[in-house]
Amino acid sequence: MDGKDERHVLRKTGKRLLVVVGLVLVLMLGRCDVTGPVDRQSLVVEAFLETDRPLPTITLRQTRSLTDPGDRRANAAQGGTVELVLDGQLVSYEESDHRPGRYVPVSEVGDVPDRVPWRLSARWQGEEAQARGTTPPPIELSEVCVEVPPEPVQTIRVDSLRRDSLDIPAEQGYLYPVDVSLHWPADPLVAGEDTTHWVRPQLNPDTTESASRVVNFFLQPVDVRREDQFRRREGQRAWTGVYAVPVEDSTSAFPRHDLTVTLTRGDTSFAAFARSRGDPERREPISNVDGGLGIATAVATDSLRNAVTAGGEQCWSH
Repeated sequence: MDGKDERHVLRKTGKRLLVVVGLVLVLMLGRCDVTGPVDRQSLVVEAFLETDRPLPTITLRQTRSLTDPGDRRANAAQGGTVELVLDGQLVSYEESDHRPGRYVPVSEVGDVPDRVPWRLSARWQGEEAQARGTTPPPIELSEVCVEVPPEPVQTIRVDSLRRDSLDIPAEQGYLYPVDVSLHWPADPLVAGEDTTHWVRPQLNPDTTESASRVVNFFLQPVDVRREDQFRRREGQRAWTGVYAVPVEDSTSAFPRHDLTVTLTRGDTSFAAFARSRGDPERREPISNVDGGLGIATAVATDSLRNAVTAGGEQCWSH
């Protein structure tokens, strides 16, 4: 089955299932529980090294009780120290004068190289948090193809999800399910390397109105998989996602809008973080930071942005 056949089957299946999938997913998503307050302060680290990009700003903050959330300045972990060892080279960081809790490199060392080891250490008020890893090879979108259906489909739109009641407001609506196919060169293998990379393709349409959570869960505008699990043909990996553009009724024209497509390649720590970010049963995503919370990882990214209009299939590349 080629890419066009897969998109055709997906769109036909979506027309049949969009209405019935709502209540099932509502019940699944409604299992959110309320967690208790934080008993003690902890150091939270946020650092994303990007291959072929300058060294990043690193954020340190502190956890706080749910009864006393505070503002951005109160949450900032001020007065800490941050050190990064990148490919054997020590890089010191200092706190920004204008942004509390944000730490910037003292000196420039060029862009982050690929396939090199790194180690991060952050200290604040007697706590020390550490993380380490290897930078991934760069990733590049070779082609993005968008297919817009000739007319909208009918669905049930759920505007809110309540934990304490099944009295969920829902109404029939119309939307255009837009198929988007991404292609990129397969991860180049290096002799002796046993690291398996993960990839997150993501669709970010710039629309003034979004579909319900139920619709978005069904249509899959984002995915996270091991890279070798994406289909491969002639040295290219491929993925097809779908997003929804709501419209007023069955006669509404497809609204022109911008679409940003992003590819991110990372390690298992990045994959665990990305997969757990939207988990309603977790207060924090899965962390890879020893001695603290948060995420410190290295990724490679590429993105394309273009206008999407009515008229069948449209493709673009860098």
